[in-house]
Amino acid sequence: MKIQHVLVALALCGCSNSESTSSPTTDGTPFEAHCSEPIPAFTLGEKSHPSKEQQMALCACIWKNLGSWERRVSKKITQGKESEVSEMYIRAFASRFGSAIEKCGGMKL
Repeated sequence: MKIQHVLVALALCGCSNSESTSSPTTDGTPFEAHCSEPIPAFTLGEKSHPSKEQQMALCACIWKNLGSWERRVSKKITQGKESEVSEMYIRAFASRFGSAIEKCGGMKL
């Protein structure tokens, strides 16, 4: 599935989807963030241990930094409807989503 490739690419960049029940990891597994906003779950680096508040702020910042088409694509992905999104938009979304994570300080958590 194309979206899995996108999410794998994001994970390799230090990025990945929705609201979190994840806790900081100590076994070298990348931290997976889940947001209440309709954005895909995403991973941060192995050494990332954001607090619940930091995670919520990051999610809000990412959502704020996505444009209208990116938000539409994000909603489709979180709803499992990525087949309704063109491959071009999926590829472009991965780049924009990664940029939003970086801009919002996700790489420093």
